[in-house]
Amino acid sequence: MKNNITGIFRRISVLVFSIITLLGILFIIITYFASTYFYKASTQLLNKDVAKHIALFTSPFENNGINKKKADSVFHNAMVLNPSSEVYFLDTAGNVIYYQSPHTTIIEVKKVQLNVIRNFISSGGENYFTGIDPKHAGVTKIFSAAQVYKNDKLLGYIYVILGSSEYGNATAMLFGSHAWNLALIAFITIIIISLAISIYYIKRLQHNYKKVIAVLEEYKTGNFNAQFHLKENNEFAPIANAFNSMTNLLSINLQRLQKSEADRKDLIATISHDLQSPLSVVKGYAETMMLQDGKLVSNEHYEYLKVILLKLAQVEKMVLQLAEISKMEEVNFKPKKESFVFSEIVQETVNTYQLIAAEKKIALKCTHCQNHIWINADISMMERVVQNLVDNAVKNTLPEGKIQVSINVKNSFLIFTISNTGNPLSPELLHWANSSEEELSVRPSKAGLGLLIVKKILRLHGLLLMVTVNDCDNIFTYKMPVI
Repeated sequence: MKNNITGIFRRISVLVFSIITLLGILFIIITYFASTYFYKASTQLLNKDVAKHIALFTSPFENNGINKKKADSVFHNAMVLNPSSEVYFLDTAGNVIYYQSPHTTIIEVKKVQLNVIRNFISSGGENYFTGIDPKHAGVTKIFSAAQVYKNDKLLGYIYVILGSSEYGNATAMLFGSHAWNLALIAFITIIIISLAISIYYIKRLQHNYKKVIAVLEEYKTGNFNAQFHLKENNEFAPIANAFNSMTNLLSINLQRLQKSEADRKDLIATISHDLQSPLSVVKGYAETMMLQDGKLVSNEHYEYLKVILLKLAQVEKMVLQLAEISKMEEVNFKPKKESFVFSEIVQETVNTYQLIAAEKKIALKCTHCQNHIWINADISMMERVVQNLVDNAVKNTLPEGKIQVSINVKNSFLIFTISNTGNPLSPELLHWANSSEEELSVRPSKAGLGLLIVKKILRLHGLLLMVTVNDCDNIFTYKMPVI
């Protein structure tokens, strides 16, 4: 892994160095052309009226041609005032009819294109133009130009090249000896500064990258709590935050799986224990009936069968509850909601348990159960909730005790409450009963399957069970939105 990290950042370093070098060269080239263009444009703008002044004050043009004496005077003055200038006199067709130093330099271009000259004159010399250098075919240079009129008749053009060959050679020499040295120093300086910043930044990236790899290696070895601890302005902060969120979610899911496994084991142990008691009774009575076959009187035979059937009914009820829990734990299971009057299933359940409560000398009452309040929920599941809570209250209420069921409406919510006298619930049972789905509390062994089913049904409806203890009363409450 270390060699891979080194190789990655070595390639990054080479890439950065190459990019900086290319950018430096490109910068020098662009700077050269920009400065050259600026120099030419500014020189042309500053000298745009040179040809115009010659035409106005010392023009050698006459009706019968060029006054060579005046022309030579113009050449002399031009050389004195601006040695870099070259003056050409053109006829109306653009042909060179006289020029500076004709005996020492032979021109290669005998005719100058007039369209460029006319564009220059029409713009007043404000725009940048280059024209043909008569001494060098195919070479263009900045110029100044003017028309020469006499008695409203066009006699020709004055064409002034603003950068002579000698001047160009001197400029090239100076540029080669000074400008290139300055450019080279600037280039080296830029390279050094850029490399220093790049190396610093790459080292920082490498350091942070090693931190990321270290955390991933730690996670790989099985430490699922490994997390990144990086500042928000760090380059790897988005990756670190995403990884931390993923590990947090994975940790929660692992805890849920562990809890689910613990619940499964606990449920199996509880069911095994709960099934063992009625099955042992059934087995005992069945063995007695076999051993006492023909010796039992009819009343004893009937009572034995009655006990066996009662215990088998308990076993059947637990099996059905297990099937119910298994069904509700399916991933795609959803309640079949519809609108109905909640008080109807409460009254029906209370009436069903009235006789059982009376046998145990328990007072079972329901207040406000005549309220016709509509809710939207799964009817069969809500009926199961009410049945299990009433059944749980009847089982855990001592003789001469009381069970109170009530229905109230507050702030558009229906509040169902059932309280019973008896032994207060243990703190462990209270904590488990009041825990939400996110809380990973372990189900106490005293919590029956009926209460577990109640919690699952309410949770599937987005509701919570609230359990409190007030003096000797155990109070179970949940609320639902009314429609």
